[in-house]
Amino acid sequence: MSGIDLFVDEIDGRLHAAVVRKTVMTDLYVDALDQEAGWGSIYLGRVAKIDKRLDAAIVDLGNNISGLLQAKHVYLPQAGPAADHSGIADLLQPGQMVMVQVKAEAKKASRHEKHKMPRLTMLLYIMGQYLIHSPVAGQVTISSRIENEDVLKFTSRLKGKGGWLVQHNAEGANEEQLLNEARYLRAEWQQIADTMETTGDKPRLIKAGPNALARALNDLGARRFDHIHIGNKNTFAQMEKWCEQHDPALATSRRLRLFKPEKTGQKLFEINDLFSEITIMEEPVVYLSGGGSIIIEPTHALTVIDVNQGSGLSASAVNQDAAQEVTRQMRLRNLSGAILVDFIGMHLKSERIKLVETMEKLLAWDTANAEVHGFTRLGIMELTRKRRTATYAEKIKVYLNK
Repeated sequence: MSGIDLFVDEIDGRLHAAVVRKTVMTDLYVDALDQEAGWGSIYLGRVAKIDKRLDAAIVDLGNNISGLLQAKHVYLPQAGPAADHSGIADLLQPGQMVMVQVKAEAKKASRHEKHKMPRLTMLLYIMGQYLIHSPVAGQVTISSRIENEDVLKFTSRLKGKGGWLVQHNAEGANEEQLLNEARYLRAEWQQIADTMETTGDKPRLIKAGPNALARALNDLGARRFDHIHIGNKNTFAQMEKWCEQHDPALATSRRLRLFKPEKTGQKLFEINDLFSEITIMEEPVVYLSGGGSIIIEPTHALTVIDVNQGSGLSASAVNQDAAQEVTRQMRLRNLSGAILVDFIGMHLKSERIKLVETMEKLLAWDTANAEVHGFTRLGIMELTRKRRTATYAEKIKVYLNK
């Protein structure tokens, strides 16, 4: 038993998937039920404008949605990756139809800007639980965490069949599971390619990206959950479809549970005390178990996190406690970009080294590729975290403003 459960339910027009480890919520995936241009979505788009200043193309995705495609993310079969070329004007022309994928959801702009567009790429991929298939690439990449010899042998069978990334979740998978998923991903891509041939030249969505439930299952691997609790029949049907494609045995397992309220109006998140944790995420201050606190302040350019000592514990102890909470809040709130953490001042170099090592260890399994860049001259720790989906705060604001 891993002590890890997944709770999934629809709340206020959004799908929530919460990962709980030994009664503590550590990860939260959220999507609006009617969201468009979500991370991983594949579109047939039309180049609306070439912007040489940004070295990018503005791509019409249909339904009044536009995205930004930078030159470095252009891929043309006859020319290869765009990194070897001089600029966007040499690669694309207005009116040209392109197949693109959302690599980062739109970011909430400041009051002085127009709404920022989703970022696009032409290096397409399809994500599974163990594998990621990229039909336009050619290499096979294996997660450095994979040590299973059977998995390593299996990867040789993928060569020459497009590009593949073998994810860390594959470490415990058997050959049949990997083979079935590889077949499914190839078939899914063929279905997309067939759709493209009959689509015409009208910009539109070809395939929606993975929703909150699918991202949680793909990121962490369904096997890691002791139980998967689903709060409503509609989401349970989605879960059954996912099982059909990726893990048929799970569909009939006791690990998968549909929530049945004992009283009218009861909600899955309510009886498992998850609402209180979500409410805290809307506040800037988070109190630490040892008496200190952290204050999270997102700005337009970056996120600043301040650590306060409180009373009772030494500065070193509070910093170590804060490191745990900072990394947890980064995942829960889905913070991305540059993140600066102002820990309590440390007089010894050894304390800074220990803190950096702690943060690196805590972020090692972050699926958003978080990195620690050390301390600035002012003693502030620099972190970066790759953006995929919008932050929790942005999701809430988008919903409330509808």
